Amino acid sequence: MKNIDKYIIGKLSSSFFTVMIGLLSLAWLSQVLKLLDEIVMRGADLSTFFMLSVTVLPNIISQIIPLAAFITSAFVLYNMSSDKEIIILLSSGMNPKRLFKPFLLFGSFMTIFLIIFSMFLGPSGMRYTKLKIHEIRHDLSGTLVRDGMFSMPAKGLTVYAHRKDNNSIDGILVHDNRNSSSPITYSAEKGYLINENNNPKLILLNGNIQYRNLLIDGPGMTTVSFEKNEYLFSDFLTENKNFNFDSSQRYLGELLFPNDDDEYAKTRKKLLIAAGNHKIAQIFHPIVLIFFSFIIFIKSKFDRRETNTNIIKLTFGIIAFQILDFFIASQAQSNLIILGFLYLLPLAFLLILIYLLNMTYQTVGD
Repeated sequence: MKNIDKYIIGKLSSSFFTVMIGLLSLAWLSQVLKLLDEIVMRGADLSTFFMLSVTVLPNIISQIIPLAAFITSAFVLYNMSSDKEIIILLSSGMNPKRLFKPFLLFGSFMTIFLIIFSMFLGPSGMRYTKLKIHEIRHDLSGTLVRDGMFSMPAKGLTVYAHRKDNNSIDGILVHDNRNSSSPITYSAEKGYLINENNNPKLILLNGNIQYRNLLIDGPGMTTVSFEKNEYLFSDFLTENKNFNFDSSQRYLGELLFPNDDDEYAKTRKKLLIAAGNHKIAQIFHPIVLIFFSFIIFIKSKFDRRETNTNIIKLTFGIIAFQILDFFIASQAQSNLIILGFLYLLPLAFLLILIYLLNMTYQTVGD
């Protein structure tokens, strides 16, 4: 019997690795595309982009583990059913409960992995990503001025630098179109970007200012030369004075019991509590979904027509389960009384499946 367990667990493990790679690639790609604008387009280097692409993986993994476990178990059971392996095992005297043992062990490992990624690694990775993106956004040398390129760090502001060496700039142009009826253009041979008390400013040397009021009829462009001029960016850059972590960046304790001085949590307390309880409830999903796929195949007649029917049942079953789960989670964000249904859904599903397994066992026994 131990050899049979090893055989089934081996099939589950190899299939899970393949399924996980496929699902993770798709989900990871969607997250990476969101990071492109925040990282590459803001002047960050490729090493930073690669690091942040990796740090979002634990959160993605935590979200797809239940689905990956379900697809894996269904795929293995489908192959065993097509190859008549399930019939051979049941005919040799193995009862369905005993046959479920390697699947239960596999589901237990999936639950442990889900706890690790959902409760610890996921929030840690997303927290690091949030901090790093915040740092990139406030990196003046990369956000405001980019070497040899036009950049638009804020609405109504266009900056061009011919060559940049750290905070020193050769050949710079700043077009201020905040007031569209009176645009101003600054150009200088050299400039220095400095930040004093969170007030970024550009020191311009040997340049000129060109401006014209389009609402007044009169002479054309006015040009004023200068040896030194200061240009403040503080009016353009929106500062995030309240740096907060959302639900994906918080550990379980911070979701269920936010600090009293947490301004972000004061207005979103129900949302955070619902997210925390949803994380706990999802711990039971891998085993429930694996159990579901097992029951569907173990109760079948093991012919080709029945196998195709099983696939349809599995598809509609997982869709219905996920829709109910997401609906309850969304409703719990505004009404905490509904939180109990987050736990009731997998529990009720599990009790029904246990009943069906007992019925199957009695049928086989008879």
